[in-house]
Amino acid sequence: KKSIIKKQTRQPHQIMIVPSLVLALSYALLVLFYLSSTSHGYTPSTTPSRRAFINSAIIAGAASPLVASAAGSDPYVPNVEDVKIIGTLGISLDKLAAKVGDSSQWGDASSNLAQFAKDPNFYPNYARNFISKTVKNNAEADPRVGKINLAVKTIISVKDLIDLGTGTDAECKEAVARVRKAQVLIGDFLEGSGVKDERVTKYIAAHR
Repeated sequence: KKSIIKKQTRQPHQIMIVPSLVLALSYALLVLFYLSSTSHGYTPSTTPSRRAFINSAIIAGAASPLVASAAGSDPYVPNVEDVKIIGTLGISLDKLAAKVGDSSQWGDASSNLAQFAKDPNFYPNYARNFISKTVKNNAEADPRVGKINLAVKTIISVKDLIDLGTGTDAECKEAVARVRKAQVLIGDFLEGSGVKDERVTKYIAAHR
């Protein structure tokens, strides 16, 4: 009998890196922030279920920005699928804002923020990998990546505020303001991403 060996062809100009740890962390972060699939245009008509939406966001998001295009190939056209995880983070922050605006929910919010802070580089790295599709040198220093860096730091700073606070109205307002600032920064990133999509446009308009 002749053995037939099926060789898997691999595109030489594409490198796919999908660490299982990153997938697990991204899934945990998305779930802990109670992702909303119905806000700002992410309607049930675009995704059959919340679980399917989360899974598709992780699969598309973790893979797509980590694919490098070969020199000389067709120019990359920014796609909404490639920024979905960052857009979803921005939408999910509405839930966090509601929690930190109510001091009786600070304990829950602090736990969520502690989980988020365990991997502060996830979203900045995601943004950098997306930007590297069009910026070949030093994408790390791109101002759009800086927006996501600052957004993540701002979100994490809310934990210290509520952990050390006493639950005053002023503290609640400040906590909410920081979350809203992070949403604006995410909107700035999306606006500069070059993605042309109604969902992105709605998000930007809602967080100016």
